[in-house]
Amino acid sequence: MAMRIDTTVLRDMKAFGAFDISACFNCGNCTAVCPLSQDSVAFPRRMIRYAQLGQKDDVVASRELWLCYYCAECSDTCPRQAEPGEFMAAARRYAIAGFDPTTIARRLYRSATFTWSLLAVVFTALLVILLAGSPGWPTGRVTSEALLTFVPYETIHWLGIGVGVAAVTLAVVTTVNMLWAISRAPAPGGLGLPARQAEVFPLAAALRALRTTLVEVVGHSRYRDCDTEKPAPPAPLPVRRWFVHYSIMTGMIGLALATALDYFFKTPGSYVPIWSPARLLGTVAGALLVYGATVAVVQRLRKADKYSSYSLLSDWLFLVFLWAIGVTGFVLELADYATLSSWVGVVFVVHIALAMELILLLPFTKLAHIVYRPIAIWFTEFRRLRATSA
Repeated sequence: MAMRIDTTVLRDMKAFGAFDISACFNCGNCTAVCPLSQDSVAFPRRMIRYAQLGQKDDVVASRELWLCYYCAECSDTCPRQAEPGEFMAAARRYAIAGFDPTTIARRLYRSATFTWSLLAVVFTALLVILLAGSPGWPTGRVTSEALLTFVPYETIHWLGIGVGVAAVTLAVVTTVNMLWAISRAPAPGGLGLPARQAEVFPLAAALRALRTTLVEVVGHSRYRDCDTEKPAPPAPLPVRRWFVHYSIMTGMIGLALATALDYFFKTPGSYVPIWSPARLLGTVAGALLVYGATVAVVQRLRKADKYSSYSLLSDWLFLVFLWAIGVTGFVLELADYATLSSWVGVVFVVHIALAMELILLLPFTKLAHIVYRPIAIWFTEFRRLRATSA
């Protein structure tokens, strides 16, 4: 099969991150020091060669994109300061933009003007919809019940469904594009798919791949390796990158679960004690989210390491969105147990609009990796098991 060469790939990728892979002379030092280089996985040397040779399809189809956690050890030891760690981060942004047929992701990553304009338009549109049926600002002691009169529950409910359907539809389209790209690449290990298995779906391989994915995503096993295998002593646990990431991830999942429990088992606007299971889950999850986002912001401001030294607008917006959603959520929770005035209404609509905007933009932003990473890990592991079971 002829290899497609695109001489614009490396130049195009540079718009998605700060690296100088053209300085790389393929010494292999990055692969030698990377704690994740094992078996058929060569971090990040293989990806660099793909980009240097203009093999766009191989870049976006590589599982290394989603297995790399940017520990930056490769960048720290690169003799040419080519920043291979930042190259891998840029490659993920490049792939996300490539999977998106609307080109919104590409513009968000490459144009600050477009980013701010889109955020402002979407946020304003959400505010207009939320406030269109409002009878007026709440007065007196503002509780959840008063807030759901200020912005009718039905408005939030149907707007949320619309945003969710739009986000899921866009996520499905972009994920199908990702799977199509991965499926056209050689199976991990360079093995071809056995012809005699082409019409049989191997359930055992699918379940084993799912187990590997859960261990990777839930257990953060490889992410922890990035800390423990560094030559310098690891940072204290509360500020290690894997723990900060884990806090943000579990906070988001916990808040989603608490919201679902409220939806199915709680009357909208009704009072619940703070020790009720759903409220307690939401409080703990919110604390984890705010903690993780706060530490991540501080580390980026301080440029604490290589990973924190290169921050695009998309990185900042993702963290600020999460932090703002978490903090405003705590203010709204406080309104149920303390006497707060009508200004809480502003916090309420901002909280809802920010949360819905984040969900709506999920397929186009850094948050997309919450979908891409586990699916890519499962699919590549499934293909490997299927190919080696012959």
